[in-house]
Amino acid sequence: MHWSDPDMLGHLNHARYLTMFEDARMAMLASSPAGYAGAPGGRGFIAARVAVDYLSAVTYRPGLLLDIDTWVAKIGTSSWTLLAEMRDGDTLSARCECVLVGYDYDAGRSRPLEPDEREFLARYDEA
Repeated sequence: MHWSDPDMLGHLNHARYLTMFEDARMAMLASSPAGYAGAPGGRGFIAARVAVDYLSAVTYRPGLLLDIDTWVAKIGTSSWTLLAEMRDGDTLSARCECVLVGYDYDAGRSRPLEPDEREFLARYDEA
């Protein structure tokens, strides 16, 4: 948690939860066979839906470390669902559900997931 993350009450600002969940998602996807805009082959993932349940306020304190666990809940034809939980010690602070879609940056449209992407995502399956 950064000094700029809390609101005026000293709680983690609601928008910062989204940034932290995004950081965890991007860390997971760092070794994905799908790239990013401008990557060779032009394939990647884009977020189609993000929902956060705020369960317990996170209050800033020096040395605060938050844990975020991520896993794949569903793999569809062209999309997949990522779930994540943020914990402050033993306290579950928030849950996030993100639906991501395979995207062809060269064509500017969604695309089916490739076999190597499915294999990569299956490593993070909750089952």
